[in-house]
Amino acid sequence: MIPRPAANRFANRMGVDLHIAQQEVVLLFALNALAAHRLADRLVFKGGTYVRMMVTGDAGRLSEDLDFTNNGLPEDPRTLLDETFAAPHFGIQFRVVDPYRTAARNWACGVEYAHEWDEGRFRLEISYREAPFLPPRRWRPLPQLYFPELPFPAPEIPSLRLEEAIAEKLRAIQQRATERDLYDAIRYGQKGFDQNLVRLLAVGKLWNDRQALDPDRILRTLAEGRKEWPDLERLIGRAR
Repeated sequence: MIPRPAANRFANRMGVDLHIAQQEVVLLFALNALAAHRLADRLVFKGGTYVRMMVTGDAGRLSEDLDFTNNGLPEDPRTLLDETFAAPHFGIQFRVVDPYRTAARNWACGVEYAHEWDEGRFRLEISYREAPFLPPRRWRPLPQLYFPELPFPAPEIPSLRLEEAIAEKLRAIQQRATERDLYDAIRYGQKGFDQNLVRLLAVGKLWNDRQALDPDRILRTLAEGRKEWPDLERLIGRAR
């Protein structure tokens, strides 16, 4: 794990609690462990941590979990994950706990971790409901203040293409519209992307759920927003 003073500097830069800041660092160590054991090659990175690490960088919210789309894993990946996390990874011990299936047939679990100066738990979820529509792109996380303290180079991780990630976010907004979805959509909107491709992908993803794309509903949800963002306050930071 990186030294505590380096994590403190990162927490101060982001304006968040030290534990939240160190958990994002831990997530990068977990991604590196997956890459080192070639398990990342059978996954496609997506979700809030993907947005933060690969797309928005310092402008995005910090995240507390890892989300992937399956790209070649068995229906039950528990054994492979146990093998990946069996030994400490640069001073962090991971342990898979409480695996379960979600209502959408995704496979998920908790991952407990401990290192020299903190411990905690994050969620890891793998979606099996559809393969990526576009070929994944191998991305390295955007540089952060603590990167010089890492004991490894930032790993290349197969990730959703930006347009497909936005399409998944539009589907999420139409179906559930959490505060995190709304915040991420705003951040995505500040990036350049192929709007026609996003619309086509959103139509396809909603069709897989037997739903039609409803742009008016999505725009109405984005326009109304939320009056309170309690779940985001601790992840966004005081100055942003």
